[in-house]
Amino acid sequence: MCCAYLSGATNITPSQVSLGKMPNARMLLAHARVYETRRLLTQSGSTDWSFREAVMPWCGCCAPAEMAPQETTVALKPGHSLMDWVRLGHSGVDLTGVGGVLQDVTPEQLAAHGKGTDAWIAIRGSVYNVTHYMDFHPGGKEELMRGVGKDGTDLFNQIHPWVNYESLLQKCRVGRLVQGRPPPPSFVDRLFPKKSKARLPVLSEVAQGPQKNTRMPSTPSMTMDWFQQMATVTLQFFTKGAVPQTRVMLCSSHRDLIINIKLDKFLHVTHIVLEDNVCWPAKVKTNYETGTVEVQFTKEKSVMWKGLGDLQEDNGQVREVQQEPYDSLEVVGMCKVNHNTQLLLLRHKLRVHVTVPIGYSVPVLADINDVEIVRSYTPVAAAMEDKFLPSEWSPDCLCLMVKECPGGQMSPYLCTLKPGDVLKVGQPVGSLRLSAMDGASQLCLLSAGSGFTPMIQIILWALGSGRKKRFQKVNLLCYNLKERDIMWQEQLEALAGTDSRFSVTHILIEPDSDWRGPTCELTLEILQSIVQKDSFVCVCGPDSFRKAAVRFLGEMQHPENLCYVFQG
Repeated sequence: MCCAYLSGATNITPSQVSLGKMPNARMLLAHARVYETRRLLTQSGSTDWSFREAVMPWCGCCAPAEMAPQETTVALKPGHSLMDWVRLGHSGVDLTGVGGVLQDVTPEQLAAHGKGTDAWIAIRGSVYNVTHYMDFHPGGKEELMRGVGKDGTDLFNQIHPWVNYESLLQKCRVGRLVQGRPPPPSFVDRLFPKKSKARLPVLSEVAQGPQKNTRMPSTPSMTMDWFQQMATVTLQFFTKGAVPQTRVMLCSSHRDLIINIKLDKFLHVTHIVLEDNVCWPAKVKTNYETGTVEVQFTKEKSVMWKGLGDLQEDNGQVREVQQEPYDSLEVVGMCKVNHNTQLLLLRHKLRVHVTVPIGYSVPVLADINDVEIVRSYTPVAAAMEDKFLPSEWSPDCLCLMVKECPGGQMSPYLCTLKPGDVLKVGQPVGSLRLSAMDGASQLCLLSAGSGFTPMIQIILWALGSGRKKRFQKVNLLCYNLKERDIMWQEQLEALAGTDSRFSVTHILIEPDSDWRGPTCELTLEILQSIVQKDSFVCVCGPDSFRKAAVRFLGEMQHPENLCYVFQG
């Protein structure tokens, strides 16, 4: 048996390797060599033992004959051993080349990465960026290049099917190899449209690809400016005619900044290496009335910069959005809202901040019992007032309010997540235009049950500074079965106490004996008492509630352009 031991060459039996039976040692068998890994873990500070299974569980001389490696090994350069590869994977270097955001990859896209300096390979449905792995491959660079730019599953199965490539290349995973082009989801903003058969994309699908022989439509315009103070630097983006969706990414250098702003179907790229390091997270503010986006960073050093920094080659590019991958967000907090509702605080695992326009939802994907389930949730503010903010919250958090539904698939799963768990979240979708509220002096919000969630951001926006003259009154009507079902009752009452423009009325369908508030279903008389001719009305709740509200508003001959109904 050919073996190597980090503390000195020695002979080790397969049984010792499998049981780790050496004094003060943890052993890893790879490429006909045995490695002691306890020292590596101590040096790297890692507690992740998954790399113990990173490569073949048997070396060539002790594996069964049918599993013996057929590849020819080459001498690796100094500093390119398996242990060096493991260290590189734990160093924080982005080995994916795509910021660690999982993507759906078509065969055409895979083929575009077929060079040694830009090498992607697909193995059993997963796509990996093996550019950094070239010099670490025991079979040599030329052998690995045989599978680059295409599906290398058959080649892999011929050479070494027992290799645990998933652990070996886990830090290089780009996403999934996908086939087919399902139609994109349809979103219409009429009051009560027929339900579309188009569904939200999942990881096993890819959005519609580029069309041939078509002319790219005119793109919404965007300009940028910046200013600084001693401790902060602020970038301003001015857009027109669209609802901006912003994605801020700060790379590991703390200077390499990428800001993508989506306007309609186009992505405007800003890529700058800043003058000096900045701190994370950024503060991102969007004025949906003017289309202005403001991204502010705190400087690591409180000094005035001579300039903003160096523009990169892709700065100013405008791309047509064809594919919108899911992000991996980590659960950083779970806060109880009521007896069956949780507030999930999520944060991107990298330095990424994504804004969600008011009234938009995000698709959430989970693998439950080996079945991909997708449900849409409307992100909410972490609290109605600062004093109620959870301690785990930070400006780059995405917050979801999830009510557990008995017999459901997704909501019971989400409500049992714990800090550290990871959730797949897609890109925002929606059709609410706040400009539709122009001319309305009052805002009337009708919600039932979890239909309260999209109202949260609307309330905070309507009561925000600069809108005191716009909305004289913001009325919230909340329907629930019982008092224990009311969400954020204390926070709503506190907000009503601090802002005279806001009022909330809780109505119960099945009240307990000690309830002193109103107890009735939605009626025409109730709407007539709160909806004025110039009121803008938002409705969200179960189908029966929404249909009743639309029917009563029709009987009142309320203008259709002053109504918006969220679809369930």
